[in-house]
Amino acid sequence: MEQDPSAPRAIAIYDLDRTVLRHATFTPFLIFAARRCKPARLLLVPVWVLAMAAYKAGLFSRETLKGFGLRLMLGRVDPRTLDDLASGFADRVVPHWIGPGAAQALERDRGEGRMLVLATAAMEFYAAEIARRIGFDHVIATRHARADGGHCRIEGGNCYGDGKVPRVEALLARLGLARSECHVRFYSDSISDAPLLDWSDEGVLVDAGTRGRQVAEARGWQVARFA
Repeated sequence: MEQDPSAPRAIAIYDLDRTVLRHATFTPFLIFAARRCKPARLLLVPVWVLAMAAYKAGLFSRETLKGFGLRLMLGRVDPRTLDDLASGFADRVVPHWIGPGAAQALERDRGEGRMLVLATAAMEFYAAEIARRIGFDHVIATRHARADGGHCRIEGGNCYGDGKVPRVEALLARLGLARSECHVRFYSDSISDAPLLDWSDEGVLVDAGTRGRQVAEARGWQVARFA
């Protein structure tokens, strides 16, 4: 469906983990990658579980946790291997992990002529592959760089929480779109995305529990069932 040129540019932004997909992706990717190219590192899974527990106890940040996980389970990896791993993981995920509600929402937003944007804390190298298979127009995700002879490290911060809003604003600027010219709908399963849910014209909290529904009602967000 073509948009009226005088109408606001319609955009639909989606979180990835437990929103478009029914599951989180980072730990499954680490295990997938280790199993495929460094099976001995599967013996380190208990160390990773302890690291996640330490994060939940507040001992370090999500960004630190993810950087540790990349070093622990991937070690040194060349760009071509990383691309192959990302592609193989995306093939495993799409379409099997896409929730029925997410599929319906994507179809509706495409039918409305909305530009589809994925905004996720997932690593860009595999999030972009997943997004390409689903048909997103743009991807905002956690970037990586190479350091220490081939280790992956996070670059530019974890794309999480209030870090998403400036990344979306930067995308609009690159596309030559003013915020006032856009109508933005954003879907997320997490209250941590409150800054972008509030920033959007339509914030949609997905698969919310009791507390989530209470927060959504108080802040004027819609609720939806995707799972």
